[in-house]
Amino acid sequence: MNARPHCRCDTVRNYSYDEAAEKLRCKRRFLEDRISDLPHQKRGESVSFCECELALIQIKTSRVPAWVLELTDQPGPAPAPTGATPAVTALASIRPSRGRKRSAVAATG
Repeated sequence: MNARPHCRCDTVRNYSYDEAAEKLRCKRRFLEDRISDLPHQKRGESVSFCECELALIQIKTSRVPAWVLELTDQPGPAPAPTGATPAVTALASIRPSRGRKRSAVAATG
């Protein structure tokens, strides 16, 4: 059984944080801050990335607008379940209460 089923590299070439950041055209800090959520290899305190892992990171961080998905006939995100009221709608319907009417004494005072 392959311990790295995502890897299709014939010869694994490992890249350091700096090399991976250069290939992905991002900052090293971006990778360091998100390392627990990114595919990578770790030996002791050393972290490295192969070409397949860099490709997965690129896919994970790609954003495709809905109109592009429509043009390419790709399925988009699932629609929200019907009958569910999003919290945003509930907050948008809140109106401030009417203030107290001023008394004649407070208005002249």
